[in-house]
Amino acid sequence: MTRVQILLTEEQDRQLEALARRLGTSKARLVREGVEFVLQRRKARTQDALLDLVGQAGRVGRKDVAARHDRYLLGTRRVRAR
Repeated sequence: MTRVQILLTEEQDRQLEALARRLGTSKARLVREGVEFVLQRRKARTQDALLDLVGQAGRVGRKDVAARHDRYLLGTRRVRAR
């Protein structure tokens, strides 16, 4: 392992300490888990940026979005043939 020095706000340190006590683990372990979480999430994002857009609009209230997505994206009633 490599030693790394970081600066936390007093509030972050207090909350981290409380969480570590509640979970029966160390603050260092929680920080390592947090770093791993961020790295995995970033790695997943860089693999396919378009997939990051999926679900960003939230619920749309329509059940046919998967089948008629082109029409909704274009905002038209008919998708024109090329």
